[in-house]
Amino acid sequence: MNAITQHEGPQLARAATPGVLLTAATAYGTLAAARSLDRAGIDVVMADPDWLAPGLWSRAVKHSLRCPDASTQPEAFVQWLLDFGARAPGTVLYATTDDVAWLMARNRERLARNFLMYQPPLAATTALLNKWQLSRACAAVGLETPRTWLPEDDTALRHVREDSAGPWVIKPQTQALFASHQKGQLVRDGRQLEGAYHAFEAASSHALAMRQADPGISRPLVQAFCETAADHIYNLSGFIDETGSLCVARASRKVLQWPYRLGIGLCFEAAEVQPELSAGVARLCRRVGHYGAFEVEFVEASPKHWELIDFNPRFYGELGFDVARGLDLPRLVYLAATGQHAALQRAVELMGLQPPREDQAWCNRLQFELVLGLRRVAGVLPPGEAERWRAWLWDHRRGLVDAVLDRRDWRPALVDGAMGVLARARHPRGTWRAAHEA
Repeated sequence: MNAITQHEGPQLARAATPGVLLTAATAYGTLAAARSLDRAGIDVVMADPDWLAPGLWSRAVKHSLRCPDASTQPEAFVQWLLDFGARAPGTVLYATTDDVAWLMARNRERLARNFLMYQPPLAATTALLNKWQLSRACAAVGLETPRTWLPEDDTALRHVREDSAGPWVIKPQTQALFASHQKGQLVRDGRQLEGAYHAFEAASSHALAMRQADPGISRPLVQAFCETAADHIYNLSGFIDETGSLCVARASRKVLQWPYRLGIGLCFEAAEVQPELSAGVARLCRRVGHYGAFEVEFVEASPKHWELIDFNPRFYGELGFDVARGLDLPRLVYLAATGQHAALQRAVELMGLQPPREDQAWCNRLQFELVLGLRRVAGVLPPGEAERWRAWLWDHRRGLVDAVLDRRDWRPALVDGAMGVLARARHPRGTWRAAHEA
């Protein structure tokens, strides 16, 4: 790894072919983007606060840098970006996490002085990252979402309990600059709703920059929870241009996540794009003003009844799956950011013509094996489940895309595996709870 710090970094001059700066090297989408751009002959610089972030060790990365943590040091992170842009004007910059997406949107004008970006304005990004605003925007374009409440006091909480039978999930309004990164808390008993809500609120906090932008942001949401959600999640991902006329998408089903009820995807299968959902997402993007990459999650609340539960206006975890299926989103974003509109249109049209393969799947194999092991140790692995998942891997072996493993680029997998074990060892109670939840 060519590790260099902010002050040791080279004074990179404007190149004929602009390079790309990617941050959040622990994210699998960041690694997938780096590999895609490197294959296209584009220089990639990657930055992260942790020198053990797996993406920093990829051979697809030309320079690996240390930078402040966007989630805990947002002002320092933005200043680091501004300093980098001054040293390397003409570099392409794109968001890789909710934190980075929001900070880039908030500082779009300042960053655009030196970076090439394809970044929507703050209002558009906030409308998608804030689940309360997202539910309102979805209603305006005919997309359904789970019933959602933003209680102002205990009286409003009691009305939630009286208005619905539960269960409910308590969630932050946005994960952007959210310190605990907790996805939510499931509540089944209405008598516990008020206590759980206040406990979640007390344990939650957003960074000062987010609280200044929205003083009420730390008030949690309450959302109706679908019991079948973990087994019926449909993902729609793709690209839409600034005009809203160029749009291309792929679809998948999340078949395993960790933790089981409210977790991050470990395994996905290819699925058919449902035209009505794709059209609805395009309407949503046009309404709020989003353009660029996106990933949207739907839950099948009942047969053929889909409710939108999350929208990621950035690169995302299973990005490598879409790249392998012919939807090279990093390349599309690069063409858009560098103003290559004719090439962008040709690429979108070509990618839209490629038929999807039904046997393709995506798996975070290292974390998958670790989860099976943890469930076995916790005594919650049902008989035959391990064999069922082995059979799933075998059935998809010809079209299986791994989140990290790559024979031509093996170091990120080695680092990721070690860091996964260490992370669970540092938080044994949380790991044990998650294993039993599964």
